[in-house]
Amino acid sequence: MRHRIAVVLITLCATVLFPATRAAGQSIKSPRTPGMPNLRQHRSSALLGQAPTSQTADPRIGAFAFVTIDVPNATFTIPTGIGPSGDVVGIYGDASFNEHGFLLSHGSFTTIDVPGSLVGASGILQTEANGINPAGVIVGDYFAPPGAPGAPECHVAFSPACRRGFLYSNGQFSDVLVPGKKGSIPNSITPDGTIYGCDHNDDYLGSMVGFGRTASGTFITLDAGGGELQDPTRSVTTSMNNGATPNGKIIVGLYANSGSYHGYVVENGKFVPYDVPSSVLTQIWGINASADFVGLYDDANGNEHGFLQRWGESAPVTIDVPSNPPFNSVLTDAFGINSAGHVVGLYIDSTGSLHGFLATPAGE
Repeated sequence: MRHRIAVVLITLCATVLFPATRAAGQSIKSPRTPGMPNLRQHRSSALLGQAPTSQTADPRIGAFAFVTIDVPNATFTIPTGIGPSGDVVGIYGDASFNEHGFLLSHGSFTTIDVPGSLVGASGILQTEANGINPAGVIVGDYFAPPGAPGAPECHVAFSPACRRGFLYSNGQFSDVLVPGKKGSIPNSITPDGTIYGCDHNDDYLGSMVGFGRTASGTFITLDAGGGELQDPTRSVTTSMNNGATPNGKIIVGLYANSGSYHGYVVENGKFVPYDVPSSVLTQIWGINASADFVGLYDDANGNEHGFLQRWGESAPVTIDVPSNPPFNSVLTDAFGINSAGHVVGLYIDSTGSLHGFLATPAGE
């Protein structure tokens, strides 16, 4: 996984060497989807029946105003979550191809690095910050080094068994691991401290499943009998719980089925697939307290876009960072949304460089 070229989008779960250039508008792998190939199978099972509108079609939103987020001197920046006060967390790469988490608060960047001491090792570990709650508690994942005493299942560098979840609160790191599973990827944390993400063993595709963990340590999962679904006999494998409303009644995420990506909504235990109409790929990554959720989709031409689906409305709104200067964007992915409707994610410019963005409703 350390072998990456900064001018292409990074898959954050496997040791992959990507080509150094890509055509403008070419659809690529989501950087936050562990181990899944980006397959182009058209699917027709959409929760909503209308095609996406443009950024200006929703009169309550209007056009978005965009701001680029770049960690100084980083080779890439990926904002992954945003809190109610506007604090942003994410991932950046340094010149040596090492990953770090970051917090952007009141205009200042702070690096978030899991210390090796968490697993009985030295130094700092490759770190990805994924979510933040109103209290400033951060969740994410890190890669333990092979042979670390605190990670006995980790034998091959950057393998799934080495990828483990963390919680960062009051200056202290702790593990987030699902009983019986070797690794985990926490993606979000709600105000009451409930964490949502996915767990896995020695692979991502075969053993990955969405989970939730309350502050008291109680787990729910999308396994059969895992407590998340009304039907105790049903399971949703190759799934990721990526966020939930504060009361936990609505959970969103993504899953793979027969080689295709889909989003999903679990409302009061009922699982419903979600696909942006006319898309060939849909992933849901973030949700706010109003149950408005964001993610990414690929259109029929293979171009990738961010989207916002307001709860109860018929059509999603496409979010595309402008293709004109100073952005020159050719691809947009949306990953997080807060209660103010502010959206964060990434875009790739025409040179292949990877940047973060903050989108706010125009007129604020």
